[in-house]
Amino acid sequence: FRKQLPPMAPPLTQAMTNTITDKGGKKWNIMIVPGQGMRRQQRCFRPRAAARWRSTCTRADGMGKERLKHPSILRGGQWLDTSWEEALAIYAGVTKKILDNDGPNGVFFDCFDHGGAGGGFENTWGTGKLSSRAKPEVP
Repeated sequence: FRKQLPPMAPPLTQAMTNTITDKGGKKWNIMIVPGQGMRRQQRCFRPRAAARWRSTCTRADGMGKERLKHPSILRGGQWLDTSWEEALAIYAGVTKKILDNDGPNGVFFDCFDHGGAGGGFENTWGTGKLSSRAKPEVP
């Protein structure tokens, strides 16, 4: 990243950089860049998104330390950790019950695409993936 990029290449900015420390205490300078051969990342990657990711996911003193890393379930008024298998089984069971009772028009998903035209990040990534696979007719 020490030479000028060709026209229309994804931008590389200071917002895409961070410094991390490994377990041995060594500091590393990193840059978050679109993956090679990842067409969607190439067209939708933005410095603002990188800055948001950097501030929420990678900093031990930021919101990243509070970010959910596994599913939770509300039991007895308390949020408890659960397995992905149990979470998906519950989700599938509830969805099936709705479909059996109300048909496909009874299932709605609350998600949006930030970036427009399907080129950005969804606010609820997992919901968007489930909805597009569960109801293929929904764009």
